[in-house]
Amino acid sequence: MTATTSTPTPADAIGTALSAHPGATAALLAEVAGIGRSTANKALAALEQAGTARRTPGGREGGRRLPDRWHLAKADTPDIPSAGGGHDKGHADDSAGPVEAAAGRLGKGALRDLVLAYLAAHADGSSDGDGPDGDGLGPAAIAKGLGGKSSGAVGNALQRLEAEGKVRLVQASPRRYRAAGS
Repeated sequence: MTATTSTPTPADAIGTALSAHPGATAALLAEVAGIGRSTANKALAALEQAGTARRTPGGREGGRRLPDRWHLAKADTPDIPSAGGGHDKGHADDSAGPVEAAAGRLGKGALRDLVLAYLAAHADGSSDGDGPDGDGLGPAAIAKGLGGKSSGAVGNALQRLEAEGKVRLVQASPRRYRAAGS
């Protein structure tokens, strides 16, 4: 008999990230899934070949090639043409998920979406060894969990999310947060 493991494959991790972030780039999906970019690209190619994911070409802006966008194949999201230098970065609605800017930086609101997703994924308040379990997460632990983002930027995103009612402050000093539903 063979033992089953609960470790998700890269394709499973990318599929989960893709369902949470439709229209995202391969780089952003890799970051959300916690895998390397080349592994994410291979998993996306396999999902595309299997018919589970579809690629929307990024087009060009001036002389620069924009990153391709990825969607689940069963989702009925329209392809958005972005060729010809339009300001539409290949995503119809910024509120639908994080959008990565062409220069490799996160687009407006994307860090808040990543922070909120990270808090939701760690609803128990633990950050895999950084800080006490159950007490919520601080900006530094979240920044580290997101692959080394700026803890100051994460702190600012947390303050905005708190003002929007999407996260709650569970400890004032040091600052610790939880997703509003947890």
